[in-house]
Amino acid sequence: MLHDGIDGLAEDQDAQLELKNIREALEEKGKDLEREHGRRLDAEAVSRLNEDRLNALLGLSQLRNATEEELNDRVLEDSVRLTGSELGYLHFVDAQETGFISYVWSKGAARACGTAREAMDFSLTTAGIWADSLRLRLPVVHNDYRSMSGAKGLPDGHIPISRIMSVPVLKDGKVVAILGVANKSTFYDEADQRQLLLFGNKLWSILEAKRAEISLAAAYEELHRLSILDSLTGLANRRGLDEYLESLRKVDAWNSSAISVFMIDIDFFKAYNDRYGHLAGDAMLEHIGGLFLNAIRGLRGMAARYGGDEFLIIIPDMDRKAAEATAESLLSAVRALGRPQGGPEGDIGIAVSIGVAASNPTAVCRPESLFKRADKALYEAKRQGRNRVVPAEPTTGDSILS
Repeated sequence: MLHDGIDGLAEDQDAQLELKNIREALEEKGKDLEREHGRRLDAEAVSRLNEDRLNALLGLSQLRNATEEELNDRVLEDSVRLTGSELGYLHFVDAQETGFISYVWSKGAARACGTAREAMDFSLTTAGIWADSLRLRLPVVHNDYRSMSGAKGLPDGHIPISRIMSVPVLKDGKVVAILGVANKSTFYDEADQRQLLLFGNKLWSILEAKRAEISLAAAYEELHRLSILDSLTGLANRRGLDEYLESLRKVDAWNSSAISVFMIDIDFFKAYNDRYGHLAGDAMLEHIGGLFLNAIRGLRGMAARYGGDEFLIIIPDMDRKAAEATAESLLSAVRALGRPQGGPEGDIGIAVSIGVAASNPTAVCRPESLFKRADKALYEAKRQGRNRVVPAEPTTGDSILS
């Protein structure tokens, strides 16, 4: 019986030991499962973050029509969000790589730092360690900013910095900008660094393309401007006149407002040229062109060199009475130009003949008819002895407002 009792006790102890081993094995297995679950959650979080970063980069690539300000803001806000930072900055570098030509801040930085941004130093020689990316031309990470011996302190009102990361944006071997973030709750790592580099380089490629487009558009615009201007007087040429007439047609100006037309011819221009030479004749044309440009300044009008010594002025929203007064002012201004310096009293003076016609917005108006009537009035001014203004006879298409 005693033997049986001892055997039973041994078996019980073995069972308890086995149960303990099973329990420990289960606990370890549970821990393994928890660790595996944690790893999977971490992997899923990393996967989501990487997908978010790729989507952000793709979204940036599609902002070709955004302004530079919108692009800068998008890059900064995405950089801050995707690195888990508190603030971000984008500083553009001057051509000599000796300092910064402009600063852009994330919204969080703008709110948190207030007026401290105004105290930033644009010189590389005096800037703090935040500018190390430009000095070293490499990404720089300071995960314990407060302990850095090179930190020069922050301006009054600046948010405290715990961690900071900056990367250089390079083009053809030169640093063109610095993109940085600060105050991540954990250490900045290589993935954060790669993200900033991708954003910075993509931003610069878009900005370069946009600036090239703007420059090309400006060149085309200037080329077009020159193509529609008379090179001597600066007035519109015939092509410029045609474009202006088309713009009036598109807004139906001929039938929606009073339009005044001035046909102008320089009196005795050939004789003037023969007497004083072509240089003097060109000078006269320049002076008269300047007078006509002043006449339409502030108005929606246009002045054109219609031929060698013929000019045409069109001014919308001007009735007949105002047109006649304007024509008389032009005539007086031309007379005041006088004669070439040093010319004898009997020499040929500078004068013009002007024919004026105005439309009536209450009647159907055809531009060709208005021009024809202004031209007829011009020839009447010449017939009457030149150096005068002659208004066209009123018709149903004229404005007779007093």
